[in-house]
Amino acid sequence: MKGRAAHVGLQHMGCNAFEKMLVVMDALRALKTKVEARKTKFNIHPAAARHSILMLGGRAQGGENFNVLPAEFSFTLDRRINPEEDLAVEKAAVFAVLEKCRRKGIQLDVEIIQEGIAAGVSSTHFTARRLAESVNAVTGKPARMEMCPGLLENRFYTALDIPAMAYGPGLLTVSHGPHEFVPLARISECAAIYALAAARILAPGSH
Repeated sequence: MKGRAAHVGLQHMGCNAFEKMLVVMDALRALKTKVEARKTKFNIHPAAARHSILMLGGRAQGGENFNVLPAEFSFTLDRRINPEEDLAVEKAAVFAVLEKCRRKGIQLDVEIIQEGIAAGVSSTHFTARRLAESVNAVTGKPARMEMCPGLLENRFYTALDIPAMAYGPGLLTVSHGPHEFVPLARISECAAIYALAAARILAPGSH
């Protein structure tokens, strides 16, 4: 959002970009309410994670000093698309809100930092079954297939009709956080699962 800097005592000569941002944020929050009322049919835990995602303000910045009108203010928006949703449709919905704000006289620019379609593979697909069998064979525990809300490289394969899943030693509950860790034993365990799954998927008659 763009404004015009001015000393607080001369604020009538400026334009507060932060206040313009609040108008845009209110409009996006209305969209967020609609978006997050939806739920995916894919398996994911806990139940609250089934809702679609539109996160506002992961990063926000602007202003120079406490006594100066901010000339610019920016924030991020993260719209995670579920497999049932269409990227083009959801992107258009966000841009429609921003365009409506522009028509109200708010100057704003948009930069797309990251973009990708959603992807999903059924847990009953033969590759998923072979992976689950391999997990059980190595760990002695049943595999739990569920949707990951991250933006993974799987999407490039599924776009080519190649089934792809993600499996690794880490925990989503601590990923990208200050206490992220991976037990060393899980690394070798996962290597064994990868090898066994590949052998079972590629075995003659495995389909």
